[in-house]
Amino acid sequence: MAEPVTRRHRMMRVWVTALGVLLVGGCTGQSSSAGQNPQTDQNSGSSPSPSSPNSTAAPNQSGPPDCRHTVSRADDVPAALNAASPGATVCFTGHDLADTDVAMNRPGSANAPVRLFADGTTVRSIHISADHVIVEGFTVAGGDGLFAKGTDLAVRHNTIQDTQRSGITCDPCQNSIVEDNTVRHVDTAGIWISGQRIAVSHNNVSATVARDNGDADGMRFFGNGLRITDNTITDISATGYANPPHPDCFQTYDSNGPPTYDVVIAGNTCRNVDAQCLIATGDRSGNHAAPTGGPSISFIGNTCASNGAQAVNVRHWPNIELRDNKISGPNITRGIIIIEGSNGCVVVGNTTADGRPTVDIDNSSQQGSQVEHNSPG
Repeated sequence: MAEPVTRRHRMMRVWVTALGVLLVGGCTGQSSSAGQNPQTDQNSGSSPSPSSPNSTAAPNQSGPPDCRHTVSRADDVPAALNAASPGATVCFTGHDLADTDVAMNRPGSANAPVRLFADGTTVRSIHISADHVIVEGFTVAGGDGLFAKGTDLAVRHNTIQDTQRSGITCDPCQNSIVEDNTVRHVDTAGIWISGQRIAVSHNNVSATVARDNGDADGMRFFGNGLRITDNTITDISATGYANPPHPDCFQTYDSNGPPTYDVVIAGNTCRNVDAQCLIATGDRSGNHAAPTGGPSISFIGNTCASNGAQAVNVRHWPNIELRDNKISGPNITRGIIIIEGSNGCVVVGNTTADGRPTVDIDNSSQQGSQVEHNSPG
């Protein structure tokens, strides 16, 4: 069960989605702060303990916004953003903003975030470089996408499409949420997160494309305390390119940043993506700086119907938990491949369609690994 609310935890939501032995949640509560702080838990064992936010969640949005400033002309955007103070809502409306780059660098406060609210109005791009900010209700098209960095951020109910860079980027972020967004036909990755305690839930990502010989993925993730739940990623193709990309639903790899661990990816759907559902590769460092007291990545209860030869590819990345996933696809030769020193992995209760083998684990990855109750075995 989720951790109890304590007096020092000013909480208004609990993650309660049950997935096998793990309870993982979405972002459904209401209070006065922009983001949330899902606790990391490094207790030993094959599954992480349920995580609970220990800061407040997104504000109540049930009624119309109390607009401090309403912007309908591109020329008025800078002044409205510069005048925004903690607790203010800046509303965007009309058809004169499609070529506008919204750049916000004035913070809110923990109990009074600045809210940027739109009624579906289209802007070219959004750049957030501030703490305690909410971005809600925009259509972002044609530019850089929605870029955010800071603490206690909320990005939700936006539509991001036809961008020149990744759709939603939260890098680096802390104690933040990305939820209920639609991202389609953007460059490189639909959603890219890096940092600590970021929750990504109930987003719909489709048709990512690759430009300039790049790649095309659903989501990329780096850091710790990440919760990626109940998202849908579909229809990412490798065809039509001189140098085809390698489309995956979820990807992480060695980076120049901190290690990636205490990541839960649960209850997601990956469908008609031309490579893999999950790929984790540590070819340079093997993610060696991650703590070893628990799984680095827990991939649990996902539906993987991708088009690659396998749905999950783990290479030189130890301590991954793969549990209760449903795997299928027209080109599947095995459900999960674990190779090149990916020791200490737990692979339990996964199923692969059409009688294809579920797990292929090489000799270098056997040490400390647990493989059981998969179907076929």
